[in-house]
Amino acid sequence: MATFGQATPSAFGHYRAAGTEYLYIDYENVQDVKVDLIKKTMKVMIIMGKNQTKVPIELVQKTQPFGNAVEWIRVNGKGRNALDFFIAFYLGKDVAADSGKTFIIYSKDTGYDPLINHLKKSGIKAKRIVSFQELGQNKAIKIDEAGVKKVKEILIKVAANKRPKKRSSLTGFIIALLKGTPKQDIDKIIEDLFIEKIVFEENGLIKYSLD
Repeated sequence: MATFGQATPSAFGHYRAAGTEYLYIDYENVQDVKVDLIKKTMKVMIIMGKNQTKVPIELVQKTQPFGNAVEWIRVNGKGRNALDFFIAFYLGKDVAADSGKTFIIYSKDTGYDPLINHLKKSGIKAKRIVSFQELGQNKAIKIDEAGVKKVKEILIKVAANKRPKKRSSLTGFIIALLKGTPKQDIDKIIEDLFIEKIVFEENGLIKYSLD
C-alpha cells in the first residue's frame, strides 16, 4: 500500500487537459479505478478523503506513466459528503479556465447530479458516470443481462424496508443469492445494476428503481 500525505489545494489545477476531457474520481465512493481505460489526453484527478491514507501500490504505479495528467489529491474535510464540495470546487476552477472541455465525475452517488444538471443548463458539457465502461468511445457497454435479471426479480420480492441499504450489504445479498459465483462476477453484476439505474446511491444509502 502507498501512503499519502495532505495535498496542497492551491497547487491543484495548474496542469490543463491536453485533450477534451477532465475526469474527477470520488475515491471515497469508488475505488475501482481502471487505469487501462484512461485516455492519454485526459486530465484525471483522484480525490481522496482525509482518512484515506493508503491506496494499493499497484494502482499508484499504473498511474505513474501518465505524469501530471493523473493527480492524487487528499483533502482535509470531515462529515458526510464533504468530498463532494471539494470536487465541485476543483471542477468549478477548471470550468472557469477551460470551459470548452467535457467534465466527468466518477461516483455512484447521485448527490452530484444537481451540479451536473446546472452545468448542462449553462452550456457546459458535463456528466456523472457510475462505471469506467462509460468512458469507452463508441463501444457498447456489456451488461450481464441474466445476472441482472435474476437479482432484480429477487429484489422485487423483498419488502422495500428489508432490501440492502449499503453497497457492502448488497454485495453480501447477491453473494448469498448466487452461491459459487466468482467475486469479480458479483462485482460486475452490481456495476451493471448501477449502469441500468436499477439501483443508485443517495447520501451513502442504496435506493432502488425496480419498476
